[in-house]
Amino acid sequence: MVATSLPHGPVAAQAGDETSESVEQVSVEQVSTVSEPPPRYTDDPWADPVLRWPDPLAESQLGTEPTYYWFARDDRRSLLPAATAERPLRVWAGGDSMSGGPVYGFRQLIVDDPDFRFTEDIIKSTGVVSEWFFDWIDYMARDVAEGSYDVIVLAMGANDKQRFRGLEARFGEDEWTERYRTRVRDLVAAAARPGRLVIWVGLPPLQPRHFAPLPGVVNPLAAAAVADVDGAIFVDSFDAVGVDGAYAQRLGPGQRNVRTQDGIHYTYYGGVVLTEPILAEIERRSG
Repeated sequence: MVATSLPHGPVAAQAGDETSESVEQVSVEQVSTVSEPPPRYTDDPWADPVLRWPDPLAESQLGTEPTYYWFARDDRRSLLPAATAERPLRVWAGGDSMSGGPVYGFRQLIVDDPDFRFTEDIIKSTGVVSEWFFDWIDYMARDVAEGSYDVIVLAMGANDKQRFRGLEARFGEDEWTERYRTRVRDLVAAAARPGRLVIWVGLPPLQPRHFAPLPGVVNPLAAAAVADVDGAIFVDSFDAVGVDGAYAQRLGPGQRNVRTQDGIHYTYYGGVVLTEPILAEIERRSG
């Protein structure tokens, strides 16, 4: 939730001014408060009663000249400013239900860190293909991209083994793959702004037979599309939650569950495992 305060007070007229009327000076301070996540009755996030949604930010604080951002950094080279309590790094994470991974991870890794401000935006049952149901490109351009976010993290794709409306080609065929790559590129380009990092999180290994072929098809397409956009990177989730390129149900000390019983989504712990390398990419580009 974003609270906006408008403190005002009189400003003395300068000598030689033709008017002595006081001028109100208005400053806007955005304060982000994040409520506690809902109680957890299971390590399956989709069994929880609620998911939090973001409030829109009041205004964009992004400029238009890319060179400004590098010149303004302390190290004169980083894409992102250093995260500090005085100037928190603003992170937006969202997508279809697969974005639960980074959302759960950021909730636990940065939500109480004064150096960060975090917004989550999970819209279930959406994806790259079903623009007739929910168009992520339009939503990004209209409602998200002009927000004052330093980092935008996108994760989606588990619903994408279907035809595009109006296209005869089936999943994985040439016309289908070309359309898919174009839509990912257009979505990432809609999110990109000078001085902002856009991260596309690839699909992890999926267990159900119907879904298992998805990552092998869409991840290379997404990675190639992301490479076409300045300021955007692809993060391969296979490295974080897979074992030797294959599906893994449990990882880490104590072999905790990283995936829910459906073999598709992330548990809360899986979200942390996935998000740690994403956060490392953000920190590597900050300074």
